[in-house]
Amino acid sequence: MVSRREIENKKAVLARYLGVSPDKITESKGTLYSFKAFYHGPNVAYLVLTDIEANVAARRAVRSRLWLISMESVFEYFGIDAYPADALNKISHEEIKKINHDLSVLFEKSCGTDVLAEKMLKLGNRANILADFDQKERPFENYFIYRLF
Repeated sequence: MVSRREIENKKAVLARYLGVSPDKITESKGTLYSFKAFYHGPNVAYLVLTDIEANVAARRAVRSRLWLISMESVFEYFGIDAYPADALNKISHEEIKKINHDLSVLFEKSCGTDVLAEKMLKLGNRANILADFDQKERPFENYFIYRLF
């Protein structure tokens, strides 16, 4: 559990990174991969994580996004000009959760999701996993900043 002091520190770090006043940064009500996200305005969100937290978040993200990773991999492998996001308007959130669960079962019966997550991290994919907006990891002070949207 992250302390209130650490959350406030992360807000201050993000504010300095963005060059804005800390009161312009708000925290999410819930968590993403067990960590608070931070908003700058209504349409821009970030994760601010230590190196260890970023590895933990990336491992959790792999498990919850197997459907996305699988589709991206297949499209890339076959040179298909399509994106997993294209499916989001045509399939329900519940269906995606079921597909992700089923993929998780398949991975667990073969190599395991832990092996997949570790391999992805060793290959330097942390930014691709965590920074949905632009797949960039921004080191700043003693943190890594990931833009979500």
